[in-house]
Amino acid sequence: MAEEIIRYMREQDLEDVHNINLNSFTTDAWSFDALKREFKLPYSKRFVMEIDGEIVAYIIYWVIRDEATIMTFAVKPDFRGTGVGKRLFWESAKLLNGKVKDIVLDVRKSNIRAIRLYKSLGFTVVYERERFYSDGENALFMRLSLDKIRTHAGDKGKETVPSD
Repeated sequence: MAEEIIRYMREQDLEDVHNINLNSFTTDAWSFDALKREFKLPYSKRFVMEIDGEIVAYIIYWVIRDEATIMTFAVKPDFRGTGVGKRLFWESAKLLNGKVKDIVLDVRKSNIRAIRLYKSLGFTVVYERERFYSDGENALFMRLSLDKIRTHAGDKGKETVPSD
């Protein structure tokens, strides 16, 4: 059985995280420097998932007041559709529980796979942002109340290891 660990992102993870980001996004991929800057922001909360020592997914939140915004979230292409994204989301969101009331995000209107994932996690579409992305595509603004996390029963006993 594969060893799965969810932990805080470290600077030495940046090359792997950047590669996942580049393979996941086109016009709006984050630069290496933008990812590195996250470590200087006190409101940035960063997590990765490792399977057998390989980083297969990451998520970055900005936590401001009682709301967390998912700034970027991606799963390595070979691991998509395996539940990795859901597990990383739920476990990282649990670490935010008590600090925030809601989690919000923007997603490309054409990104049906991501929208399906977010809806399966309990997110709802609040409104559409016109011409949000650099290529002019619209975004859907979605929200999840953390009350859903308190009642989430999808934990399959995976250990969350929050280490720096």
